[in-house]
Order: sequence, then structure tokens, then C-alpha cells
Amino acid sequence: MNKVSRRKFIYFFASLFFSYPLTVAAASSKKTQPEQAGEFPITINVLKAAHESEKLAAEHYTGYSQKALEEKYPNIAYLFSALAVSENIHAENYKQILISLNTQLEAPEFEIIISETKTNLIKAAEGELKKIEKTYPDILAKLKKESHDQAVVNCMYSWKSHRQHERKIGEIRKYSKTFFGSVAKKIEEMKLDFHVCEICGSTIDEVPNDPCEICNHPVLHYHNVRRPI
Repeated sequence: MNKVSRRKFIYFFASLFFSYPLTVAAASSKKTQPEQAGEFPITINVLKAAHESEKLAAEHYTGYSQKALEEKYPNIAYLFSALAVSENIHAENYKQILISLNTQLEAPEFEIIISETKTNLIKAAEGELKKIEKTYPDILAKLKKESHDQAVVNCMYSWKSHRQHERKIGEIRKYSKTFFGSVAKKIEEMKLDFHVCEICGSTIDEVPNDPCEICNHPVLHYHNVRRPI
């Protein structure tokens, strides 16, 4: 896969979905003056909801991971752990933007539902697909109204990351209803070494040799995910 610069990435997606340009310097900046918070009421509400959604997903994936371990599926548990790390990065990115906008976050209350691993995989794939097709397109459309560059870029990162997630669990879901045992056995025979980019949450299952395929940051921003125990 050919790598593209961050500038090309930002302008391509901005033109594709919103037809307005982003400034890379502003998008990558970690500083948004608190006094500007009043200029971004829609962005704040959108990011609060996105933060809660990503934290909820992370909590579910952590629970799914523990359930998979109980059911003797260590590789599936490892996959869920990697996805939990990625979701937490998305949530933290949104939190930092909200803090820069002088906005406080209340601790969300979650209802975590954990089933058997077969069912958890199906639920996870359905959730990822919903985020790809519905949640993030809606989020990005709302963010267009205020053009907070950093928020837009981070949501784009998350959207691309969720596409990775869906690809990783999509095939498992496809055959889980009738051939779960065979699919699970093949997964458990694989040599997985998950790494997640600390910038955007990009998730890969081998040692990275190239810059992040989503945010194009150097390989040093990838961190190995520890196997759950």
C-alpha cells in the first residue's frame, strides 16, 4: 500500500465528505484556547457522545477478552484486547480536545453485556459496521458546521480505525453462526502480534515496519499490545 502524506490524507477526506479544506497545522495542533469553547457548542456535544461511545466499546471489548480467555480462546481474547486499546485511544483523543475547550467530562455509567464468545464476536462486528456506515458519517457531517480541524481529523482517524476493526472481525462473524468451532480453531493457530498506534488507534497484527497507514506518523508511535492473562 502506498503511503500518503498527512497533508494529502487530510485534504482528500475533507474534499470527499465536506468540500472544505483543513489546515494541517491547525489539525495537528494540541492547543485550542479555552476561551474559544463558546465557538464550538456542536463540536463539544458531538465529542462528548463520541467519547462515551468509544469508552463503552472499550469496556465491552475488555469484557469480551476475559470471556474468551475463560472459554480457552487466547488469540480471540488477544484480538479483543487490542481493539480495547484502540477504542481507549479514540476516547482519550476526544477527551483531550474537550479539555482544550475547557469542557469537563462526567464519568459515564455503562451497562456491559457479556455473552459467550461466539455471540460477542457477532455483536462486535455489528457494532463496528454501524460506526463505519452510520455513526461516524453522522459525526463528521455535524462537525462540518463548526470546522474544528482537530476534532474533524481525530474523528477521521477513528473512522478509518474502525474499518480496520471491522475487517479483522468481519470474516469471523461471517462464519461464526454455523462454523464457529472451525474458524476459532484456525484463529488460535495463528501467530498474532498486535500493535496499536498511540496517535490514531490504528491496529495491526504484526510488527510494524512502515509509518502508520492511517495517520502517517512514524513507526515509533506503534506500541505492542500485551496478551491478556
